[in-house]
Amino acid sequence: MAEEIRNVFAGTARNVVQVGKVDGDVHFHQRAAPEAPVPKQLPARVAHFTDRETSLAALDSWLADPSAPTWLIVGSGGVGKTSLAACWAHRVRDRFPDGDLYVDLRGHHVDRRRDASEALDEMLRALGVPSERLPVDADAKSSMYRTLLTGRHILIVLDNAAGAEQVRPLLPGSPPCRVLITSRNRLTSLTAREGATRMSLDVLPPDRAIELLRKAAGADRVDAEPDAAVALARYCGFLPLALRIAAERLVAGAHLRVAELVEELADERDRLDALTVEEDEFTTVRAVFSWSYRSLPADAARLFRLLGLAETPDIGLDAATALSGLTRSKTRRLLDVLVGAHLLDEHRAQRYRFHDLLGLYAAECARHDESEAARDAAVRGLLSWYLHATIAASWPAAPSFTRIPMDTPDSPGSIPEFADRPAALHFYDEERENLKAAVRQASARGEHVFGWQLPVAMFAFMLSRRPVADWLETHRIGLASARALGDELAEAWLLTSDAIAWGTVHEHQKALAELQRAVSLWERVGPEWAHAWALRDLGSVYYGLGRDAEADETLERAYAMHVALGDEWGEATALSALAKAECRLGQFDEAIPHLHRAIAIRRSHGDRRNEASCLSEIGLVLGAMGSTDEAAEHLEQALALHQETEYGYGEALDRERLADLYERTGRPEQAREQRRTAALLYDELGVPHEITG
Repeated sequence: MAEEIRNVFAGTARNVVQVGKVDGDVHFHQRAAPEAPVPKQLPARVAHFTDRETSLAALDSWLADPSAPTWLIVGSGGVGKTSLAACWAHRVRDRFPDGDLYVDLRGHHVDRRRDASEALDEMLRALGVPSERLPVDADAKSSMYRTLLTGRHILIVLDNAAGAEQVRPLLPGSPPCRVLITSRNRLTSLTAREGATRMSLDVLPPDRAIELLRKAAGADRVDAEPDAAVALARYCGFLPLALRIAAERLVAGAHLRVAELVEELADERDRLDALTVEEDEFTTVRAVFSWSYRSLPADAARLFRLLGLAETPDIGLDAATALSGLTRSKTRRLLDVLVGAHLLDEHRAQRYRFHDLLGLYAAECARHDESEAARDAAVRGLLSWYLHATIAASWPAAPSFTRIPMDTPDSPGSIPEFADRPAALHFYDEERENLKAAVRQASARGEHVFGWQLPVAMFAFMLSRRPVADWLETHRIGLASARALGDELAEAWLLTSDAIAWGTVHEHQKALAELQRAVSLWERVGPEWAHAWALRDLGSVYYGLGRDAEADETLERAYAMHVALGDEWGEATALSALAKAECRLGQFDEAIPHLHRAIAIRRSHGDRRNEASCLSEIGLVLGAMGSTDEAAEHLEQALALHQETEYGYGEALDRERLADLYERTGRPEQAREQRRTAALLYDELGVPHEITG
């Protein structure tokens, strides 16, 4: 082998001579050779390069640091890694007088991947070694390559690397060469062993995505339809490759309006087809994604496509475990593989999400590569996890509220435990968008048991957080599922709960219609405590409609039923509602004792949120009686408790009532401040109000 390499060098690279062997490796020495070729292999600059100033500046800083000869640019397919590398390499080309080498390793192209030996052949030829004199042995090629690079200022760009083993033989043995590597994988071993510096590249910010469309498709054309351009960028997921393909569609179709392309992309099922360039697989979103997918180990590829079935904005580790049907530790390892391949983003600890187009591609892979039975089982596992976790969280969130019995599907395991109410509320806040998406998905798939049970399980959080838009949407879906199953018990529950949401937004007639139907159902299907609940809420609706006598009569009836059942939680709620009706009827002597009884019950149950609501009602009654100082004291106590228990709707009510008191007692500035804050809270909740000052 040494003789073969010596002959090669004698005939083609006379500036290199063998000086001996160390541990079996051939070593060479390079003499000055003015005839040595100067390779110029960088790919063409990418047109309309946009928004990578920070990354370019970081690369410039790297060039000034002699201690870090290797730099990694990592990110998902189509995010612009090659464009960034090429743009920067052209900017600094004159800093490398001995030339530049470029090789596309095609690391994620299963059928056309280049191994290190093939890449070395290409690079050695560029350095002046004829094909017929290339060494056969891969180690000999690497030794020759390092020797030819010794002392030369050459920039080496290794594009689309799959793993460290593919690029390690291509690293020069010593400075002043610099190596710039792009990959969809993190190549952690290169950072650990070779000290490579890593930069992660993300999609473009929305404004820069529009800028790219303006440059590529024409500023006048994009600016003429600004709203459509924003929608187009969003449908492209702000991914540079997708944006360029969309711009090319506009350029190719001279009469194609931006809004027409947006309409074509609006259907998720066809979006990847619309972002296709038929004659060039290398600039097709689906093909670029497929190279990464096909490079995955089988178990990671399966998890990738199963994750595409989850129609949620993100997913936590335990939910992903339920979806996969694997153990928690195995699922975590596979998630790490997907994150490392930039097919999934761990945007917070143990919280994962797809880039929009990758999510569509994953779902497409699931449709093609998983049986219908396997897809259904995975989705049911996910929906079951959300249901059981929500039920588990609902108990500390509202421990005293009675539930209807639910024959729930089997638990998929890994259900979290919640130590207290704040932990339960944190779960809801984190999973809020996912729970809405799960309800929608259950309904769309005909999983009607999940379709009604999830909204029922979420009721504790609807009461605590009052997200009225979510409340109304999920209950509308839940009611449709309950009716599809002919489940009158579920329908009665959801009607009663839904009426509270309608009352919150002052749609009392809609609440009245739902409660009248609910009362009729509860009378027929029971249980009696739920019948009392519906009557109690019906009385509150009468109060909202100004039908005070009917409110008082209905609430008295509900109160008597709760007392007869020994239902203290219901009793306290009925007393609070009854006190407001009595207050408006001027029956203060009855209202105040009722509220004191209600607050005693709340305190005995440790129910601080509803204790605060009782204090607020006492403040309302005292204010109506003219005891403004005492009323303000109770309202301020209620406000502090509502803030402590994170009950925004109650806090807004307290502030609105305090504002009325402050206005009446000559404190207009304090009144305005309370109204301003109350208005902000109502706006956050989506609750209509008439606060203007």
